[in-house]
Amino acid sequence: MQTVVFGQWTTTAGPTQTHRDSYQAGADAFAPVLADLTQLITVDLVALESDLEAAGAPWTPGRVPTWSPE
Repeated sequence: MQTVVFGQWTTTAGPTQTHRDSYQAGADAFAPVLADLTQLITVDLVALESDLEAAGAPWTPGRVPTWSPE
């Protein structure tokens, strides 16, 4: 991606084939990373937070506690 950004930063010309190829390589490499990150945040982290709450773990930053008035 750095090749694309720096190659296009100060030009008004269209992207070169090298820029296009570099972008495609970056996009291909990013797709599985994004899928893994999405799984981690939307599934794995939610399950971990539920387990922590069920175990009575103390509050941790970013985790929304379950609360009910006594």
